[in-house]
Amino acid sequence: MARPGAALVRELSAMARADLARRLLLLALLLRPVGGAWLRPAVLALACLGLLSPRALSSAALWLALAALAALRVALAWPLSDNHSFLLAYACLAAGLAALARDPDGLLAWNARWLVAGTFCFATLWKLALAPDFLDGTFFRVTLVGDRRFEAFARLAGGLDRETLLALRDLVREHVDGVWSPWESLPELPARFVAVARALTLATVAFEGALALAFLAPLHSRLARACHALLLFFCATTYVLAPVEGFGWLLLVLGVANCEPERTRTRLAYVAVFAWVLFATRWPWLDTLAEL
Repeated sequence: MARPGAALVRELSAMARADLARRLLLLALLLRPVGGAWLRPAVLALACLGLLSPRALSSAALWLALAALAALRVALAWPLSDNHSFLLAYACLAAGLAALARDPDGLLAWNARWLVAGTFCFATLWKLALAPDFLDGTFFRVTLVGDRRFEAFARLAGGLDRETLLALRDLVREHVDGVWSPWESLPELPARFVAVARALTLATVAFEGALALAFLAPLHSRLARACHALLLFFCATTYVLAPVEGFGWLLLVLGVANCEPERTRTRLAYVAVFAWVLFATRWPWLDTLAEL
């Protein structure tokens, strides 16, 4: 008798990449519900239906309905919608259009590749050319102290004590017009904190640029073959720290959809990283370490 774990691995390995991607996307919508008021229950109901019914899972109607709800979510929050709100609408639309195609698996893979490529191309463009306060480290210095969700990381990796962190946070939140820099009236920041902010800046630009190139590269090139390893590493590290696990899951879903049919181990790696992000964001391990 086969062990349950081995049977599950075989089942996931044999599952078509499009089916696996769609199931993971619906699971992400259940784990991280989107929308408000009446929109969220509608999204959850469709996600449950798709997971429970194999016919609904591959139904164009279900995915086009999710795309419409995701687009409505963007419209209702305009112009303050998050980046991944747009990407979710595009991903659901791609799944719906693929369900109408003669080769749904191939069309979804093609769209998934270009969605990932476009995401990282625009992300790199913004950081290199359109946001001067990113390359100089200001973005991460402000984010690490201004966002409570990064408090544990700022204390643990940046070496800030709680009193200094709270003082910095008060100044950052008081001056958000971008004209006056709160750093000018403070003592010199700890070298460790500045180094962490600089390292995060350089690593983000480097990895996002590499991902853009890898997903734009010709399919059989050496660079293209590295795209999955790069995306897996990026998601496994970034979304353990960044409090936007829904974005990470969405990128993993697109990676699965684009994963070549013969690369079963890579698809399993995507599932493992999906689970890792879930575990790491639900267990306050950084808070625990920061209090030691």
